[in-house]
Amino acid sequence: MKGLFVWWCLLIVLPVAAQQEQKVVSLGEAIRLAREQSLDAMVAKSQLRSAYWQYRNYRADLLPNVTLTGTLPSFNRTLSSYLKEDGTYKYISSNSISEQLALSVTQNIPLTGGALSLQSQVERVDQLDGDKTTEYMSVPFNVIFSQPLITANPLKWSMKIEPEKYKQAQQQFAVNMENVAIQAISYYFDLLLAMINVDIDRQNLKNSEKLMQIARGKRERGLISDNDLLQLKLNYLNASSSLIQTEQAYEQKMFALRNYLGYNERVVIIPDMPEECPEVEVTFKQVMELANRNNPFRYDVVCRMLQARQQVAQAKAGRGFKADVYASIGFTGSDKSFKETYRNLRNREAVSLGISIPILNWGKGRGQVELACSQAEITRVQVEKETLNFEQNVMTAVKQYQEQNRLNEIVRLADTVARKRYKTAYETFVLGQISVLDLNAAQTEQDNARRTYVSQLYSSWVYFYTLRGLTLYDFEKREDIIYQQEKY
Repeated sequence: MKGLFVWWCLLIVLPVAAQQEQKVVSLGEAIRLAREQSLDAMVAKSQLRSAYWQYRNYRADLLPNVTLTGTLPSFNRTLSSYLKEDGTYKYISSNSISEQLALSVTQNIPLTGGALSLQSQVERVDQLDGDKTTEYMSVPFNVIFSQPLITANPLKWSMKIEPEKYKQAQQQFAVNMENVAIQAISYYFDLLLAMINVDIDRQNLKNSEKLMQIARGKRERGLISDNDLLQLKLNYLNASSSLIQTEQAYEQKMFALRNYLGYNERVVIIPDMPEECPEVEVTFKQVMELANRNNPFRYDVVCRMLQARQQVAQAKAGRGFKADVYASIGFTGSDKSFKETYRNLRNREAVSLGISIPILNWGKGRGQVELACSQAEITRVQVEKETLNFEQNVMTAVKQYQEQNRLNEIVRLADTVARKRYKTAYETFVLGQISVLDLNAAQTEQDNARRTYVSQLYSSWVYFYTLRGLTLYDFEKREDIIYQQEKY
């Protein structure tokens, strides 16, 4: 049956594809090509890649950061003011070249929100005036600890949010790929229906021409009226006009599918009549459990609620008293010889406590807290509403899919009955036993039944992939849908 359908398609496209490459593409092949080559798939892959590197950046914040900084060299020739003992100023010249190099290892502390650094530094200054001396200063080892005493600790919140965001991105990528499949199905069936419309109109034109010839003979014998003859002529003209329109629509649908699948303009895609979508037993409870487990909506809810709580915590931490502790301890030395700077080292210590107390801010801090709390409440209500909508969408998708098998059977039977009825009506009209109107009605019903069957076939495939997209579950293989991640 499929082989006959392909040959029928070839007969349709041959007049418009004499100089082009013809390629028979099944529905499964179209979906695979769309996932590999379509612009939508490329956008989905780029979004996943962006989420991956965002997650990598978050992971880097948890690891030690090694930095080498330096100034090689720095030339300085200036006049600087100098305050003498008698209270007067004198300008003295400075003409020097300095080089400075520092190596630091910094580790953020997620538990407290502070940072711990180990540093080593060396500096050289060459005086270009006077006795032209060279001085070295070294800091072989220095430990620096900085800690805000009152903070919302952004890194701690990131440890809660970023893993969930990356999981959401991974699941959203899978959903996007299922949406790509749905779009490919849409373009595929648009072309298939356009091709069927061309076939219907060509057959109708052929039948109209044949019937008009038969009708002329009957009119000469007085078997039919002029009205019936004119009606058949009008049918012929309408069929000619409809064929031109359907051929134009066919070219447009061909262009859309070809571009989506990444083919060039020389390829003529011939769609193969798909089989009916897989029949699997599903229940609302089963699908809802799968959707709650796999759908990215679950991770989106978690992320939004965590971000709302983070905003509240930041507003509370920033509304009042603030304090920061800074401590540094190590060794330092200086000398005219580089080696000697690392001998006879002296202690180097620094401790500071910085505070900030708002005296009068006209309730700005409280307002920021109230605003953050209001936004958190809005987010909570929105999440509850979207959760209900999500459950309703799942229920609707389940019901729509459950009805597809019965609808497929009905339209398949209707298509068969309509074909037989038109064949009977055509033969009866040739014998002169029914009118042109009865023949036109049978033809219209046959054409509509054929289009309805293809449209129903399209709907069943869309509902099947919609169910896959909601659950990220392959009901045929009975396993979760997991796409192979690219190595970036």
